[in-house]
Amino acid sequence: ELDRIVEKFHPKSASIVVMNPLTGGILALANRPTYDLNRAAQTEDKIRRNRAITDLFEPGSVFKVITASAALEESIVEVEDRFFCENGAYRIANHLLHDHRPHGWLTFREIIEQSSNIGVTKVAQKIGKGLLYKYIKKFGFGGKLGIDLPGEVSGIVKESSRWSELSIGAVPFGQEVGVTVLQLASAISVIANQGRLMKPYVVCEIRDEEGVPVKQFYPEVLTRVISAETALKLKEILVGVIENGTGRLARIEGLPVAGKTGTAQKIESNGRYSHRKFIASFIGFAPVDNPKIAVAVVVDEPQPVYYGGVVCAPAFKNICSDVL
Repeated sequence: ELDRIVEKFHPKSASIVVMNPLTGGILALANRPTYDLNRAAQTEDKIRRNRAITDLFEPGSVFKVITASAALEESIVEVEDRFFCENGAYRIANHLLHDHRPHGWLTFREIIEQSSNIGVTKVAQKIGKGLLYKYIKKFGFGGKLGIDLPGEVSGIVKESSRWSELSIGAVPFGQEVGVTVLQLASAISVIANQGRLMKPYVVCEIRDEEGVPVKQFYPEVLTRVISAETALKLKEILVGVIENGTGRLARIEGLPVAGKTGTAQKIESNGRYSHRKFIASFIGFAPVDNPKIAVAVVVDEPQPVYYGGVVCAPAFKNICSDVL
């Protein structure tokens, strides 16, 4: 699937992580560009790094899952609560916030399905920056998850005391934070497994030359992030993203799946958000009723199409179909 993405969209790089959401076990992890392991010494350092755990990026709308989790867990909103999405333009501090297409009144469910930045910002204003920051950290962002691979970075999450007036109109939909592909796979696993953040791991056991296990590794719960009830509500909303919203290309006939799309503008050297360079992403899990796999697909600067729902959702669909 990575090779297919590279051939079709010519990105700078791309990564996919597939995880067992119930255990944290890494079932697959791959990056492009890649290299021949037999000729590692003849390869540049930058190509040898494991991008899924070493590279930071602003995640964009996939991060709305975190904001939605905080709002539901704290009973700040109900699924059918309605918000006015200002017909596509909303002022925060001295900045005009836009949606990718204008919306009027939307329920909380529809805000996530249609990926409204303005709707999510209004929800976040009700949550408050301190509480939102707490949930971002609980989901594992801004810290290392402890995977048994070298080079993992913690990402960047500013303490809420350092947020600007504009931050409440940026952080809730994945700006002003730096995350890894692994962190996104772990975060969506929280929704899949009824609210627990699992420690990701690659190695199940170490065996001696006779094949006898000398050390074994077991699933480890890092923390309880949200309740099972909240996770169930979010599952239903994320099914709606696939059925009615931005993730339709991830739909699999006869197999209910849940997920969220993301399309994040990259920052140019002048500090402004680009209108030409994007990071496309999709996070999701399947089957909905008894999740076996959680998947994160992230593509850096796809061309000419750059929406996560177009670039990444089909890869998620194909991976889930093949695996399951």
